[in-house]
Amino acid sequence: MNNRDMSIERRLLTRICYWYYEKAKTQQEIADIEGLSRMKVSRLLQKAKEEGVVKVLIDYRGFFVELENKLMEKYGLTKAIIVDSPEVPAVKEKVAAAAAFYLENVLTDGSTVAVGWGTTLDMVSNFLPRNNKKIVFSPIIGGHGKNEIDLHASSIAVKLAQKTGGESFFLLAPAFAQNEKQKEILLNDNFIKEVLSRSASANFALFSLGNPQEPGNSFIKSGYFSDEELELLHQENVICDVVSILFLNNKGDPCCGQLTKRSIGIDPEELKRISVKICVVDGETKYQSVKIALKADYIDVLILDHSMAEYLAA
Repeated sequence: MNNRDMSIERRLLTRICYWYYEKAKTQQEIADIEGLSRMKVSRLLQKAKEEGVVKVLIDYRGFFVELENKLMEKYGLTKAIIVDSPEVPAVKEKVAAAAAFYLENVLTDGSTVAVGWGTTLDMVSNFLPRNNKKIVFSPIIGGHGKNEIDLHASSIAVKLAQKTGGESFFLLAPAFAQNEKQKEILLNDNFIKEVLSRSASANFALFSLGNPQEPGNSFIKSGYFSDEELELLHQENVICDVVSILFLNNKGDPCCGQLTKRSIGIDPEELKRISVKICVVDGETKYQSVKIALKADYIDVLILDHSMAEYLAA
């Protein structure tokens, strides 16, 4: 092709790009204007990219596609969603908002969501729009005492249902029975059995993770645990609380059986069998907690802040 032919073709490529990118014309509209076939327009647009007539610039500020992909590959995640890491508590609101957006797009009619407890999950409903998709929200575990009732799994399930126009179940039971005998009695209650059955058979699980070693953690806020029980968590090096139905130590091993054998919630293996386990988490004190939960295969979708993502990817 001589210089004249190249100049003519370049002019055509430029015109095609002008109509498509500047004037937002469809490929068929451009074909009609220029007297070409739609297929020819499509090929010319591709050639314009290849020859640098048009350059696509993606603004990644505040978005971390490569880092998300790295986490997905490293930990076998279905999805990773990373948000910026501003000052606390703004970062907690950001991960909660990202979780709400994800739920809005993946939940369909008839979906059931098993719900955990804690401050992060309590924020998610603030960002959910009403969708009328007949979604059911069911708690994973009973309530952690009389303090901070808004943080209970049942309360959060109710708020999520109210916000979306869905349905919720309320687990009328404590998170932990006083002893194994009381647990047996509670689990034989027909209503409690129905709620836990709903949660165990859910399509999605939505939860956060706790670190009992963190100062001012939700365990302390709840006022639910005795000093002896809090000391037990410390002595056994619990670094990861998975919805209080499972505690993992700093080696990733299950521990604190004295507590979990009294928990009124679904079984850890039932949680693991839920198809899509969505973990929403932030904060430097949770870095190890998340890493341990990932290795134990309790997370499919991870929604987190950028600083934590860099730690996990290293």
